[in-house]
Amino acid sequence: MWHAPLLLLISEKYPDDLPTEIIMRGFGSDPRRVADMSAAYLKGAHSNPGFACAAKHFPGNGQDFRDAHLSNNVNYFDVDEWDKTYGMVYRTLIDNGLDAIMGGHIMLPKYAKAINPDLKDEDMMPATLSPEIMTGLLRDRLGFNGMVVTDASHMVGMTDRMTRAEMLPRSINAGCDMFLFFNDPDEDFATMLKAYKDGVISEERMTEALTRILGLKARLGLHRKAKEDLVPQPETAEAVLGKEEFKAKCRKPSATTASRS
Repeated sequence: MWHAPLLLLISEKYPDDLPTEIIMRGFGSDPRRVADMSAAYLKGAHSNPGFACAAKHFPGNGQDFRDAHLSNNVNYFDVDEWDKTYGMVYRTLIDNGLDAIMGGHIMLPKYAKAINPDLKDEDMMPATLSPEIMTGLLRDRLGFNGMVVTDASHMVGMTDRMTRAEMLPRSINAGCDMFLFFNDPDEDFATMLKAYKDGVISEERMTEALTRILGLKARLGLHRKAKEDLVPQPETAEAVLGKEEFKAKCRKPSATTASRS
């Protein structure tokens, strides 16, 4: 599964202040163009057998100069503005058979409060920890029933809210089906098992998440492949990634980034 396309809109208010990762990976600031380009990307990806896409970073990056790897990140759009822009883009991809979505550590306060009027500013969470956004908006309003994975679980936009033992179960309860990256595998497994046994994560929610994960794996045919075939062997990867044509493509965006800096 490829974590793409990036359904972000480059802010027209301060485009030069956005992180390079936003500027270099987005299709632009026009929602219709972003939707069309992303749909074309998805169509091309699906032409490859056994290939899935997880569009990111829900509910929408590109409106805050801060980087969620290092700090909080906020999308300030109100309900109408979000529905006409990011909402339209995500609906387009969902209607075109989007396999999965990566939740971003991005707050969407105006929409969260529209869904839950009792929500206080001090209780505002990034989408990956927000049931208002991951369930109320993504599941209920947009009708997405595919698998949802968090962005990296070590990013400050997520980790600055609570301990990891609290954070991981909360992300599942918010509506995410998986969290990305272990800290310590045994420790994280114990955290999730304890949350399940203590009833923090309900049987219904655990079953729902596992059904989506296993359903996606089954659709990709992973259960029919031998373990050694799931990940390319080093020599196979080198034969592809080591080609000069790919190295040249890698150097080109690097040069472009340097020139912008």
